[in-house]
Amino acid sequence: MRLATSKFLTVLFLLLVSNTAISQILTKEKIVPLLKNGGYLIFMRHAQAPTELPTTTTASPGNLNLERQLDGKGRSDAAAFGEAIRRLEIPLGSVESSPSYRTRQTARLAGFNNVIIQEFLLQEVREIPDSVLMTLRAELELKSESGNRLLISHSGNISAIFPDLDPYISEGEAIIIDPTLSIAAPLARVLITDWQNFE
Repeated sequence: MRLATSKFLTVLFLLLVSNTAISQILTKEKIVPLLKNGGYLIFMRHAQAPTELPTTTTASPGNLNLERQLDGKGRSDAAAFGEAIRRLEIPLGSVESSPSYRTRQTARLAGFNNVIIQEFLLQEVREIPDSVLMTLRAELELKSESGNRLLISHSGNISAIFPDLDPYISEGEAIIIDPTLSIAAPLARVLITDWQNFE
């Protein structure tokens, strides 16, 4: 009974905080120990990718449809992110990506294998269909059977779920969610460059 009451109060607190804006609920020192235990969602925007489309000359290997792709900083950040996840021994039960080239490229350069391609992560604009939004919400409420779920997506999906983001979601930034609590009240926001500084 005491545990149930404590969890209820935690959810209530997070909801009250999230009504104004999504802020850093947890200090950065507390994020890694939680993630090491598994059971969380890392809902992440792809690493830095310029809006200009590449040409056949400038396209990265495998970018056959000439989609947006990571630039030098994006590639470096993605690689450093993957190295940090492994160094910190944060377990990933699954790595899931939208079908776009830049999200798959983020996962690949981070060194993640067996990436699951998910259509519900593809939406790039904020106004997404209700059916997609419902699917996305349902997915964010699913807890990984082991480790954490890493979802690599786009600003449209993320801002549709969290319309009060302030500041706006940065490229490579991740929102940490406890699916057993309310997804309306994420636990933390982590820039892609922050992971390198965690111990």
